[in-house]
Amino acid sequence: MRLRTALKVGLAIAAVGLLAAGLAIAWFQLAPRRVPDGQPPLARLDPSSLDAFRDTFNAHDDEVRLLVLLSPT
Repeated sequence: MRLRTALKVGLAIAAVGLLAAGLAIAWFQLAPRRVPDGQPPLARLDPSSLDAFRDTFNAHDDEVRLLVLLSPT
């Protein structure tokens, strides 16, 4: 009897944890991204946008440029 109750509680906790993780992942993937006024909008860097990024980056060779790559892992 106690084992069943403990199992049910454990499963309920696991289900709530999975639901919370799923909601967090959905939020980070689908939430709108906003930037401060005056800042250009955020852009996604993918294989189709590399040429435009390279051209923009190289066009400002007389200024200090900084490229920062952040990884979530």
